Amino acid sequence: MKRERIALTWVYIIVFNILFLNGCKDIVFNNPLDPNATKEAVKVIQVLDTSLRGEGDIAFDGEKFWKTGPSSELIAFDRESGLIIREVTATSATGVTFFNNLIYLCDGKSDNILYAVDPLSGDIINRISTRDIYPAFITTSGGKLIIYDYRSSGIVEYDLESGNSKHLFSAPGLNIGGIESYKSGLLISDMNTDSIYYFSMSGDVIKVFSSPASGISGIGVDSSSYIFLLMLDGKVYKVSLP
Repeated sequence: MKRERIALTWVYIIVFNILFLNGCKDIVFNNPLDPNATKEAVKVIQVLDTSLRGEGDIAFDGEKFWKTGPSSELIAFDRESGLIIREVTATSATGVTFFNNLIYLCDGKSDNILYAVDPLSGDIINRISTRDIYPAFITTSGGKLIIYDYRSSGIVEYDLESGNSKHLFSAPGLNIGGIESYKSGLLISDMNTDSIYYFSMSGDVIKVFSSPASGISGIGVDSSSYIFLLMLDGKVYKVSLP
């Protein structure tokens, strides 16, 4: 009887380990934010040297890129040379986008406000309360703003005219440096793993790419669908995706 109990105990242990290990493998394999998951390389087209060091996202206005950051300076740089074109004083921000001829800034770590800024003067034209949404990063898609909500770690579609919002998907576990709409999806840079995640608007991970250099922060896309990656040291990598 004792031997039967011992044998039965070992059977339970073996079965438990098989199920547990297989379950863990499935979880790791299916986890799109796993830093050890397979990542693809981007193709580097050009590297620009700029003086724009430190954190901050970037956005394209049709001609040039704008960079924001923890200071109140909003800086425009040339996408071909990296030279500073314009510098205006606006407000400190983590997120930036260009929409309807205005620049929109946000810092969801401190407030639930969108700032509409005149790109020529830097004057704040409007302050828009987003109520229970704390926008830390913003971009545009289909005539609406796409917001990363700092409080919920969620991606939200926001209508400026009505103030209505729609939750698209959650993106926890990322140390976001910037977001940008790309084709029918969304690119998000992760500063923890120097990765670029390409999400569908429903939250599916289409692909994950390795940054060509460490210290990735902002991300932007120009009118030719080239992707620009701003590094903490001020270098900007112009890349294309495979």
